[in-house]
Amino acid sequence: MLDSLVDEGKIRLENNVLMLLAGARPSFELEPAIRFLKTADGSPDPHSLVGQFKYERDLKAMNAEIYLDSLIYRDCAYVVEPGFIGEKKELLDGLSDTDLLARFLLENLF
Repeated sequence: MLDSLVDEGKIRLENNVLMLLAGARPSFELEPAIRFLKTADGSPDPHSLVGQFKYERDLKAMNAEIYLDSLIYRDCAYVVEPGFIGEKKELLDGLSDTDLLARFLLENLF
């Protein structure tokens, strides 16, 4: 889908930054993420993940195994939808170096 929007000239995608080419031209930093759709066998979700979005980096830290639209976490298999979570870049640009460092440490060490 992103490819078609790039081809139509509606967005520009550089590395992990997506820019809308209309209006105020907001930019978003994209990070790979997963949306949990259901358990693979339709059973109740023992980990309460269905309906949630999780960053891929967090799932890897949890030792989850991801393959295409499937994910195994502990003893449960899930049907998932891979994609991205975007955060408005201007919000990050307005942070001080101290705030950016604190954010990095919180996201990567805990």
